[in-house]
Amino acid sequence: MGRLWKQLADPRRFYEEVRSESWKPPFVFFLWITLVISIATPIVNYFGVESTDLSSSYQAQILAYNILKKHLLSAHGVYAYLIEAILIFGFAVSILFLLTFILHLVYRLIGGKGPILNAWKAACYGVGPCLLGGFLPYVSLFAGFYSFAMQFYLGPRVLYRVKEGRAIIVFVVFIAMTFVEMIASGTTVGF
Repeated sequence: MGRLWKQLADPRRFYEEVRSESWKPPFVFFLWITLVISIATPIVNYFGVESTDLSSSYQAQILAYNILKKHLLSAHGVYAYLIEAILIFGFAVSILFLLTFILHLVYRLIGGKGPILNAWKAACYGVGPCLLGGFLPYVSLFAGFYSFAMQFYLGPRVLYRVKEGRAIIVFVVFIAMTFVEMIASGTTVGF
Protein backbone atom coordinates (compact mmCIF):
# COMPACT_ATOMS: atom_id res chain seq x y z
CA MET A 1 0.00 0.00 0.00
CA GLY A 2 2.95 2.31 0.57
CA ARG A 3 3.81 2.23 -3.12
CA LEU A 4 0.26 3.11 -4.06
CA TRP A 5 0.22 6.15 -1.77
CA LYS A 6 3.60 7.31 -3.06
CA GLN A 7 2.35 6.91 -6.60
CA LEU A 8 -0.83 8.86 -5.99
CA ALA A 9 0.86 11.60 -3.97
CA ASP A 10 3.64 12.39 -6.44
CA PRO A 11 3.50 10.26 -9.60
CA ARG A 12 6.46 11.90 -11.36
CA ARG A 13 8.75 11.38 -8.41
CA PHE A 14 7.44 7.85 -7.97
CA TYR A 15 8.33 6.90 -11.56
CA GLU A 16 11.77 8.48 -11.17
CA GLU A 17 12.34 6.40 -8.04
CA VAL A 18 11.39 3.12 -9.73
CA ARG A 19 13.56 3.76 -12.78
CA SER A 20 16.30 1.37 -11.60
CA GLU A 21 13.97 -1.43 -10.45
CA SER A 22 13.92 -4.84 -12.06
CA TRP A 23 10.78 -6.35 -13.63
CA LYS A 24 9.66 -8.12 -10.46
CA PRO A 25 8.50 -5.31 -8.06
CA PRO A 26 6.17 -3.72 -10.64
CA PHE A 27 4.76 -7.14 -11.53
CA VAL A 28 4.09 -8.00 -7.88
CA PHE A 29 2.33 -4.61 -7.49
CA PHE A 30 0.24 -5.34 -10.59
CA LEU A 31 -0.65 -8.83 -9.36
CA TRP A 32 -1.84 -7.55 -5.97
CA ILE A 33 -4.02 -4.82 -7.50
CA THR A 34 -5.37 -7.29 -10.06
CA LEU A 35 -6.10 -9.86 -7.37
CA VAL A 36 -8.21 -7.35 -5.43
CA ILE A 37 -10.04 -6.28 -8.61
CA SER A 38 -10.56 -9.95 -9.56
CA ILE A 39 -12.16 -10.72 -6.20
CA ALA A 40 -14.21 -7.52 -5.80
CA THR A 41 -15.68 -7.53 -9.30
CA PRO A 42 -17.53 -10.88 -9.11
CA ILE A 43 -18.89 -9.86 -5.71
CA VAL A 44 -20.43 -6.64 -7.04
CA ASN A 45 -21.57 -8.53 -10.17
CA TYR A 46 -23.34 -11.06 -7.96
CA PHE A 47 -25.22 -8.21 -6.27
CA GLY A 48 -26.42 -6.89 -9.64
CA VAL A 49 -23.78 -4.38 -10.71
CA GLU A 50 -22.82 -5.24 -14.27
CA SER A 51 -19.25 -4.81 -15.48
CA THR A 52 -19.50 -2.12 -18.13
CA ASP A 53 -17.52 0.97 -19.05
CA LEU A 54 -19.39 2.78 -16.29
CA SER A 55 -18.44 0.31 -13.55
CA SER A 56 -15.11 -1.24 -14.57
CA SER A 57 -11.66 0.25 -14.93
CA TYR A 58 -10.07 -2.93 -16.36
CA GLN A 59 -11.10 -4.15 -19.79
CA ALA A 60 -10.52 -7.65 -18.40
CA GLN A 61 -13.51 -7.10 -16.10
CA ILE A 62 -15.81 -6.35 -19.03
CA LEU A 63 -14.57 -9.24 -21.12
CA ALA A 64 -14.92 -11.73 -18.25
CA TYR A 65 -18.38 -10.41 -17.36
CA ASN A 66 -19.58 -10.84 -20.94
CA ILE A 67 -18.41 -14.46 -20.87
CA LEU A 68 -20.08 -14.90 -17.48
CA LYS A 69 -23.43 -13.63 -18.79
CA LYS A 70 -23.36 -15.46 -22.13
CA HIS A 71 -21.93 -18.82 -21.11
CA LEU A 72 -21.02 -19.41 -17.50
CA LEU A 73 -24.10 -18.51 -15.44
CA SER A 74 -26.41 -20.89 -17.28
CA ALA A 75 -23.91 -23.73 -17.06
CA HIS A 76 -22.45 -23.24 -13.57
CA GLY A 77 -24.87 -21.10 -11.59
CA VAL A 78 -23.37 -19.20 -8.67
CA TYR A 79 -20.00 -20.96 -9.14
CA ALA A 80 -19.63 -19.03 -12.39
CA TYR A 81 -18.56 -16.02 -10.31
CA LEU A 82 -15.50 -17.96 -9.12
CA ILE A 83 -14.62 -18.69 -12.73
CA GLU A 84 -15.14 -15.02 -13.53
CA ALA A 85 -12.50 -14.06 -10.95
CA ILE A 86 -9.99 -16.39 -12.60
CA LEU A 87 -10.88 -15.03 -16.05
CA ILE A 88 -10.41 -11.43 -14.94
CA PHE A 89 -7.00 -12.26 -13.54
CA GLY A 90 -5.94 -14.18 -16.65
CA PHE A 91 -7.20 -11.56 -19.10
CA ALA A 92 -5.55 -8.76 -17.12
CA VAL A 93 -2.16 -10.46 -17.26
CA SER A 94 -2.55 -11.12 -20.99
CA ILE A 95 -3.53 -7.51 -21.66
CA LEU A 96 -0.53 -6.37 -19.59
CA PHE A 97 1.89 -8.06 -21.99
CA LEU A 98 0.15 -6.58 -25.05
CA LEU A 99 0.04 -3.12 -23.48
CA THR A 100 3.73 -3.30 -22.59
CA PHE A 101 4.65 -4.06 -26.19
CA ILE A 102 2.42 -1.27 -27.58
CA LEU A 103 3.70 1.33 -25.10
CA HIS A 104 7.32 0.46 -25.82
CA LEU A 105 6.80 0.62 -29.57
CA VAL A 106 4.96 3.95 -29.47
CA TYR A 107 7.33 5.66 -27.05
CA ARG A 108 10.41 4.50 -28.91
CA LEU A 109 8.87 5.75 -32.19
CA ILE A 110 8.43 9.24 -30.73
CA GLY A 111 12.02 9.42 -29.54
CA GLY A 112 11.96 7.79 -26.13
CA LYS A 113 15.05 6.13 -24.77
CA GLY A 114 15.28 2.96 -22.77
CA PRO A 115 14.37 -0.71 -22.68
CA ILE A 116 10.98 -2.37 -22.80
CA LEU A 117 11.25 -2.57 -19.00
CA ASN A 118 10.16 1.10 -18.96
CA ALA A 119 6.86 0.21 -20.61
CA TRP A 120 6.48 -2.74 -18.23
CA LYS A 121 6.80 -0.43 -15.23
CA ALA A 122 4.37 2.12 -16.69
CA ALA A 123 1.80 -0.59 -17.44
CA CYS A 124 2.18 -2.43 -14.12
CA TYR A 125 2.25 0.57 -11.83
CA GLY A 126 -0.36 2.39 -13.88
CA VAL A 127 -3.11 0.10 -12.54
CA GLY A 128 -2.70 1.51 -9.03
CA PRO A 129 -5.58 4.02 -9.24
CA CYS A 130 -7.96 1.18 -10.18
CA LEU A 131 -7.81 -0.02 -6.59
CA LEU A 132 -9.70 3.13 -5.59
CA GLY A 133 -13.04 1.86 -6.86
CA GLY A 134 -12.26 0.36 -10.24
CA PHE A 135 -15.17 -2.03 -9.73
CA LEU A 136 -17.84 0.48 -8.61
CA PRO A 137 -20.28 2.31 -10.89
CA TYR A 138 -19.10 5.76 -11.96
CA VAL A 139 -16.18 5.75 -9.49
CA SER A 140 -14.48 3.41 -11.97
CA LEU A 141 -14.62 6.13 -14.63
CA PHE A 142 -12.33 8.33 -12.57
CA ALA A 143 -10.10 5.46 -11.46
CA GLY A 144 -9.90 4.17 -15.03
CA PHE A 145 -9.05 7.58 -16.48
CA TYR A 146 -6.38 8.19 -13.86
CA SER A 147 -4.96 4.75 -14.55
CA PHE A 148 -5.05 5.43 -18.29
CA ALA A 149 -3.12 8.67 -17.76
CA MET A 150 -0.54 6.87 -15.62
CA GLN A 151 -0.06 4.10 -18.19
CA PHE A 152 -0.17 6.05 -21.44
CA TYR A 153 1.20 9.44 -20.47
CA LEU A 154 2.92 10.04 -17.16
CA GLY A 155 4.72 6.74 -16.59
CA PRO A 156 6.13 6.42 -20.11
CA ARG A 157 6.92 10.15 -20.33
CA VAL A 158 9.05 10.01 -17.19
CA LEU A 159 10.62 6.61 -17.78
CA TYR A 160 11.41 7.15 -21.48
CA ARG A 161 12.35 10.81 -20.94
CA VAL A 162 10.13 11.98 -23.77
CA LYS A 163 9.32 15.62 -24.44
CA GLU A 164 6.05 16.59 -22.84
CA GLY A 165 4.45 17.74 -26.10
CA ARG A 166 5.06 14.37 -27.76
CA ALA A 167 3.73 12.48 -24.75
CA ILE A 168 0.59 14.64 -24.73
CA ILE A 169 0.00 13.89 -28.41
CA VAL A 170 0.29 10.15 -27.74
CA PHE A 171 -2.11 10.45 -24.80
CA VAL A 172 -4.65 12.42 -26.82
CA VAL A 173 -4.44 9.96 -29.74
CA PHE A 174 -5.06 6.99 -27.41
CA ILE A 175 -8.01 8.76 -25.77
CA ALA A 176 -9.44 9.65 -29.18
CA MET A 177 -9.09 6.04 -30.32
CA THR A 178 -10.91 4.90 -27.18
CA PHE A 179 -13.80 7.29 -27.83
CA VAL A 180 -14.04 6.33 -31.50
CA GLU A 181 -14.20 2.67 -30.49
CA MET A 182 -16.76 3.42 -27.79
CA ILE A 183 -19.01 5.30 -30.22
CA ALA A 184 -18.59 2.72 -33.00
CA SER A 185 -19.24 -0.38 -30.91
CA GLY A 186 -20.95 0.91 -27.78
CA THR A 187 -18.03 0.10 -25.50
CA THR A 188 -14.24 0.32 -25.39
CA VAL A 189 -11.61 -1.95 -26.91
CA GLY A 190 -14.19 -4.05 -28.71
CA PHE A 191 -15.66 -5.57 -25.54
